Amino acid sequence: MKISSQTVRTDADQWRRLPSPGTDIIGNDKLNDKNGVVPHNLVEKTYARLNDIYAQNLIKNWAEEAEPAKHVFEDLAIAAFIIELWRSLYGTVPKSESSENSCPADFPGFVDMACGNGVLVYVLLMEGYSGLGFDARRRISWRTFPEPVQDRLVEKVFIPKPFIDVLEPEEIGVDAELGNYPKGTFLISNHADELTVWTPLIAALACPTSPLPFLAIPCCSHSLSGDKFRYPPSETGTQPLDQGDNSCQKKASIDQNPQPASGDLRALRLLKQKEKTEEGMFTSMYGSLTAKTMGIAQEVGYEVQRSKLQIPSTRDMGITGCQEGNLANEELQEKTMQIIRRECEDDGGIQAAARKWVERARNVHRGDEEGSTVH
Repeated sequence: MKISSQTVRTDADQWRRLPSPGTDIIGNDKLNDKNGVVPHNLVEKTYARLNDIYAQNLIKNWAEEAEPAKHVFEDLAIAAFIIELWRSLYGTVPKSESSENSCPADFPGFVDMACGNGVLVYVLLMEGYSGLGFDARRRISWRTFPEPVQDRLVEKVFIPKPFIDVLEPEEIGVDAELGNYPKGTFLISNHADELTVWTPLIAALACPTSPLPFLAIPCCSHSLSGDKFRYPPSETGTQPLDQGDNSCQKKASIDQNPQPASGDLRALRLLKQKEKTEEGMFTSMYGSLTAKTMGIAQEVGYEVQRSKLQIPSTRDMGITGCQEGNLANEELQEKTMQIIRRECEDDGGIQAAARKWVERARNVHRGDEEGSTVH
């Protein structure tokens, strides 16, 4: 995509500056970050450095049809958060700060699930962290990166192992990523849509003896089958849903998209304002998805924290999960499978949900569903 230097300057001025921790991208009061795992000043410092190094060339060489500046600056901000998160978790530093100019040996590696345009993977690799990204479709932008980065971007459809296990080989029919990752691998699901709620489940099943750490940044709301789905609000915003026998009926009885009465603009404004509060955030579709992902992670046994990311997006919640180690290997696997079976009940069971997922995955891989993002 060729863009003028004036467009680059205009877009850059609009998106370059990070939103402050207490405001959204249009300057309104918003939820303060009480649960952040990384100090904002460290993220801002790293973001400024990444911006100086990568932003101009990424925008200049942009090959996708989507507006470049927002995506570039958003991914740079997410990369800054991740780098500082890894610094706090592992004591690792980017290669520019390392005397050996390489990633420390104790860094476990990362996998960016549904990596999309690949910018986040590119930046993290260039900063010296080992890892890879995969997506259901190869993106045009991948070929703009250096060859060593291109080698770490993989075109594969993700099919959760519990779905693979209940299907015959001929029912799958695509080259699939199964989520078999080495111990300690850090999983990233950045606006990964269908993979969001799956993220803690994938992380737990990949290594039951030591569930993998993860960062999930929710976006659009989907059930485990990949169908679009609005989760009911959680009373606390972080607790798992009631596991009683009537859980499916409870889901179905909740309006999937409640709105004020037609024409009531004042009520709509009040609703939007409420969604920006700590209490109201978890009544929105996005808040309910965030709470659902956190709740499932807690059920599996993760210590979960939520951070409001400083990115130019309203989808700005980061969920980090680290192992608490409360369950034995077999117990964790069974607990995780119980959750998956429960969550697939509305789709007719795990096998029916698996068939929905695979059918959609095939279509996306062929390019038949442009609006879907099964990865």
